[in-house]
This record gives sequence, C-alpha cells and structure tokens, in this order.
Amino acid sequence: MDKSEFVGLIKQVVSETAVDGIVDNLQKPPGRRPHAEMVKRSAWFNSLSETDKDMLRSIVTEAVDESVFGFLCVLDGVRAISEQGENNDLHLTHRSTKLNDDKGEMLHDLYNNI
Repeated sequence: MDKSEFVGLIKQVVSETAVDGIVDNLQKPPGRRPHAEMVKRSAWFNSLSETDKDMLRSIVTEAVDESVFGFLCVLDGVRAISEQGENNDLHLTHRSTKLNDDKGEMLHDLYNNI
C-alpha cells in the first residue's frame, strides 16, 4: 500500500462512513430505546426540507474532513501534539512501507486532493 492508496481508503472507510453513519442516525436513531437527545435531533432533522438536509450533510462532511485532515497533519508532523519545543516523531507503516515519510506528497495534502 502506498500513500495515495492509504489516503483513499481513509477517505472511504473513515470519512464517508462517518458522514453516512451520522446522517443515518439523524434519520432514524439506532437501538430499541435511543437516547432522548438523539430522538430530539432526529425529529428536528426529519422536519427539514430536502435542501436543508443536503446543507446539513455538507456541513457534517466538512467537519469530518477537517478532523481527518488535522489528524493526517499530526501524522505528517506539521501539526504538533507535543509540548512546545518538542518534536513529533510519528511513524506510520503498512508492512514495511513508511506512509508518512518526507518524500513526495504529505498525507494531508493527498487527502485534500481527493
């Protein structure tokens, strides 16, 4: 697996699945006795026009994409999670291939280009 394939799978398996799951839960909360807040959100969501539902889906998509982008920035070492002055030295490998090396495009840039 190379960087591009990894990022494509992250987009599909993490981002798109998260958006779909959130929207599905808004349409119909899961479980026999969903939490009252979920039921309340569902009633609100289901009262929206299709245009407003599409708008909300685009907002959820943007929020998920920003979160994943930020996480990839951390993996790439361009967003710090350590104390000020400390260096992040994170290594992401698939089998023997380092996916967040300094060569070529960074993961967060690849994600933004999908």
